Amino acid sequence: MQAPRPFKRAAGGIGISMAMLPVCAGGALAQEDIRVVPDRGQTVMDRSRPEVDPVGVRIGSFRLDAAAFAGVGYDDNLLGTSTNKLGDGFVEEGARASLVSDWTVHQLGVRAGIVNRTYFNEGNFDWTDWNASAFGRYDFGGDTSVNAAYTHSRLHLAPQSVDVQQAGLAEPVPYNVDQFDVGGTTRFNRVTLGMSATYAMYRYDNVPGPGGNVSVYDYDALTLRLDTGYEFVQGRSITLGIRYQDLKYQDSASSDRDSQTWAALAGFRYDFDGVWAARIAIGYAWRDYDGPQFKSLGTPAVEANVTWNATALTTLNFTASRSIQESIRNTTASYVSNYAQIRADHELLRNVIISGWAGIGGQEYQQPTQRATDLIFGAQATWLMNRNLALSLEYRYVDRVSATGGLQEYDENVVMLRLRAAL
Repeated sequence: MQAPRPFKRAAGGIGISMAMLPVCAGGALAQEDIRVVPDRGQTVMDRSRPEVDPVGVRIGSFRLDAAAFAGVGYDDNLLGTSTNKLGDGFVEEGARASLVSDWTVHQLGVRAGIVNRTYFNEGNFDWTDWNASAFGRYDFGGDTSVNAAYTHSRLHLAPQSVDVQQAGLAEPVPYNVDQFDVGGTTRFNRVTLGMSATYAMYRYDNVPGPGGNVSVYDYDALTLRLDTGYEFVQGRSITLGIRYQDLKYQDSASSDRDSQTWAALAGFRYDFDGVWAARIAIGYAWRDYDGPQFKSLGTPAVEANVTWNATALTTLNFTASRSIQESIRNTTASYVSNYAQIRADHELLRNVIISGWAGIGGQEYQQPTQRATDLIFGAQATWLMNRNLALSLEYRYVDRVSATGGLQEYDENVVMLRLRAAL
């Protein structure tokens, strides 16, 4: 499983749905004078640091936030192979911006971001991801609201992923996603009710090499969601979610991949008491295909996120997911994706944040039967030099410790030094 990147693949499956921080020029006493007691329940990465946070730009009742970064790094295994490894250094640069209303009710905003990676020698591995979105929310009093959003994303599948390797490809696979979201939430006494719909259009770019005609796997996905919760104690609720997804492939040659998926998840939500927060749901997902050659796929579905503020300076976070995702292989239509990660963020100094994470991920195919399991480790240190500048050093290690059915094991090291400037 490919380690997390600045832009993640938009959700094509069903079942699952940094602040950088500057040195205060005095001694320890001066730091204590300006230290703000964190609000109850705030994590290390989310809390406000007025003396070092970028202030943004006020434009009427809107706030503009923007940042740009540039960095250099090295990846020692661009293809994710166990032998004849190909490594190369790279330059990565990017920017992001948002303009969001600061109204007491309702909301309107736009966001955009871009990340570009250019390798020193292996130019066919270069990629550029970007996205842009517009969104809004209308509030009917304090308990009811409706929202809508449109997002266009330019993303890529990495060469190290099982799906790309088994499709016979040896470079990034770019694709576009146009996604439309509408939804609403309301509350009746102790009961909350939410309904939403997402329509997403996935369009792949063809790439060189055998199996590179991946545009035949372009598809549209309609996902409907119904979520309800009962708050039996303030901040603590039991929840139930129902999901339905309808997939339609655009090329007639791939129409046998069309599918319908149902999922039901039950769980609980525990809002911050200042120390803990949790949202956990477990259920089952079932997918039927139009083509008789594809077996129906049933699997447990998981959505989990648990946060623990162990101390005022340390936050631990656990996430887990299990869902069905689409495949670009000609022998199978989809696979089951698993991931679990624990992350620790620690405020070493007021302007120095250190983070570390460990995760395990996997892909499960049923046609043919294949399994791959990855261990993922990472660490990052961020020095907030002042309100506008931050310097970070990041290291990531991936080890495919298990692979069956002809899949190959590999390990990969990536290191990157990045400088960020923000308004």
